[in-house]
Amino acid sequence: MFLAASACAGGGGTEPSGPPLVATSGDQQLGKANQRLGRPITVRVADATGQSQSGVVVRWTAGENGTATPASTTTDSLGLASTVWTLGPAAGVQHLTASSIGYARIRFSATAAAAETDGPIVVFPLLTPDGSGQTVHPDFVAMPAPWNAAPRYLVVTPYRNGSSVYEDPSLFTGDGAASWAPPEGVENPIAKPESGYLSDPDAVYLPDQNLLRIYYRQVSAANIIQMISTTDGVHFTYPQMVAAGANHTIVSPTVVRRSPTDWLMWAVNANSGCTASSTTVELRRSTDGLTWSAPQTVSLTQRGYSVWHIDVQWIPSRNEYWAVYNVKTGGSCTTPALYLATSPDGVTWKTYKSPVLARGAIHDFADVVYRSTFSYDPQDDVIDFWYSGARYEKPNYVWRTAYQRRPRRIVFETIGAEPHKAKAVLAPRAGVPPLLDPP
Repeated sequence: MFLAASACAGGGGTEPSGPPLVATSGDQQLGKANQRLGRPITVRVADATGQSQSGVVVRWTAGENGTATPASTTTDSLGLASTVWTLGPAAGVQHLTASSIGYARIRFSATAAAAETDGPIVVFPLLTPDGSGQTVHPDFVAMPAPWNAAPRYLVVTPYRNGSSVYEDPSLFTGDGAASWAPPEGVENPIAKPESGYLSDPDAVYLPDQNLLRIYYRQVSAANIIQMISTTDGVHFTYPQMVAAGANHTIVSPTVVRRSPTDWLMWAVNANSGCTASSTTVELRRSTDGLTWSAPQTVSLTQRGYSVWHIDVQWIPSRNEYWAVYNVKTGGSCTTPALYLATSPDGVTWKTYKSPVLARGAIHDFADVVYRSTFSYDPQDDVIDFWYSGARYEKPNYVWRTAYQRRPRRIVFETIGAEPHKAKAVLAPRAGVPPLLDPP
């Protein structure tokens, strides 16, 4: 930590000596590089007898590549002049000087912490049962005390070259970032289908029972939502059916437990499948997470697109739900971007203009950005994302999972901004065939 110096007169400048400018506000602040300080910088101009002087021009000069806005101001009837100081890009002590002809200049100091920046997107192949390391559908869950096994889990489905043969829920534990391995004693996949394939896993911790549940979708002639549970992170119960519907009508179930008797499940109704002209997002409710109500259509839509896969979480510190979801266009199975929406009740959603992530952001996601998950840390005000996506490498799509940590402020500034060359960003690469058999 750098220590800020006090405002002081002098400094070896060329201005004539005279009565000193007096700092009245803004010295010794703590801020972040490239951001405005919270309080204005203010000086008082007085003559040798202490009488306030109005109409005096004060010039502001920021060092370390910072800026003062405005760069000059005129004192008011109380002899006060102010500016707003935006710190420069470097962390550490920075300085701003106030000067006026006929007065001794004064220097202010502030300490700049490192600017908020997005972390890198880190791709991490996982040790999958088939050995390919290709995965999709990540879902993250933190396990607080009194859970005695691993503190964090990531559940994914392997997806070797886009083949659903390998697509069954598999469990990993790790550092909560980009380092994951199968838990000791676990044999992946943790669930195997009797028919079809298993996809879209979603993990939920039950603190009252010290239990981990994992929901997933069995896909065959119908959509069957199954649930398995564990008390030790190693041994799982036999699958229990909790919901069912026609094929493509319960896609990507995502479950939130607000209390022992207040459960919510969102899923995508895709009608005829990913090539359908449109989809809807539906909400089911439950008192135990096992028996669910009939679906209710919610307002989550993204202009120009259809929602395809979704992950929802309740954010207690902000008193709202957040959803991340990849999108597609009518008649297409290829999803070019991931968006984020917020809601006070899980029914009425606020969407944003720009995506969290679009294809082409990294080499491995050149052609598809798919279902993703996240975790919000209110203490550091950051969001951890685990993305999935793919790149076409003839003759197959190759699927990967990646991690990124982003400040919440930057995420919401990004998604709220006008799309920048959106058509170019979201357009497919030349020569890449459409995704025909999505997970």
